[in-house]
Amino acid sequence: MSPPTKSAATMALSQHQKVASASAIPRNKSFSVSPTPSSSSSSLRAQSLQSSLSQQTSNNNNNNNNSSSNTFSAAEAAKHLSEEHVARTSQDMFRKIAEYVRGEMLATGEDYKLLENMNVLTKERYSELAVVAQELMQEVGKLRTTYSDFEPYLARIDEISQQAETISNIAAELDEYTKSLETRLKRVTK
Repeated sequence: MSPPTKSAATMALSQHQKVASASAIPRNKSFSVSPTPSSSSSSLRAQSLQSSLSQQTSNNNNNNNNSSSNTFSAAEAAKHLSEEHVARTSQDMFRKIAEYVRGEMLATGEDYKLLENMNVLTKERYSELAVVAQELMQEVGKLRTTYSDFEPYLARIDEISQQAETISNIAAELDEYTKSLETRLKRVTK
C-alpha cells in the first residue's frame, strides 16, 4: 500500500486546528472583544467546515490510516466554532447589558436627584407660605379685636341715628301742626 496523500480538506482542517489552538481563549482571563460576525455567516462557516470535515473523516475511515490522531471530528469543530462564537457573543451581550443597566441606573439616579431638588424647593415654598399664613392669621386676629373694640361705638352710632330719625319725624309733624294752627289762627282773626 502506498502512503495516503493529504486531501485539500485535510490540509484545511490541520490549518484550522493550528489557528483554533492558537486562538483558544482561557476561561479565567479577560480579553478584548472584536466585532462579532453575523450569526448566519458564522453558521455558514460552521456548516462548510463540518461538511469538509465529514468528507475528510469518511476518507480517513475508508483508508484506515493513522493520520486521524492529528485531526478532530466535524462535531468537535462545530462545537469549537460554536463555543468560540457563543463566548464572543455572550461577552458582547453582557457588556451591552451592563452598559444598558448602568445607563438606566444613572437615569434613575438623576430622576431621584431631580425629585429631591423639587422636594427641597417645594418645602421652602411651603415654609414661606406658612409664614405668610401665620402673619395673615395674626392680622385677622387684630382686626377681630379692633372690631370688637369698635362694636359698642357702632351700636351707639346706630342708636343715635335712629333717635335723629325719630326727632326728624317729630319735627316734621310739629311743622305740619304749626302750619295748620297758623291757618286756623288766620281764619279766626279774619
